[in-house]
Amino acid sequence: MEVRTWEALADGLLDACVSARMEATWSGRTDAQRCQAWIDRQMVRVESALQAMALGLGEKPFCAGNHFSLADIAVGCALGYLDFRFPAISWRERHGNLARLADKLAARPSFADTLPPAA
Repeated sequence: MEVRTWEALADGLLDACVSARMEATWSGRTDAQRCQAWIDRQMVRVESALQAMALGLGEKPFCAGNHFSLADIAVGCALGYLDFRFPAISWRERHGNLARLADKLAARPSFADTLPPAA
């Protein structure tokens, strides 16, 4: 159950990120059609998810305890997307424990081999 909760939290963070990004960048909308209030609402959800993740992780080595699991894959992907598409968000400074987890996961070959190309 704990792993599934982490997965749902990571999915929620990603849903909010993608919604905000699409609203801000989708070519099917003109600048006049974009809704900053919608983007702001999604970013509040992102911050709420980050706070919940940081609280849930605490000082544990992995999301669901002492072993790498699907929870870590989901959270690692969500945090990686946040770094990739929203580099201006300084979540790492506010949530040091999540930053340590993200760095540990990014060093794994399965994560390193699937990084997007550098811009």
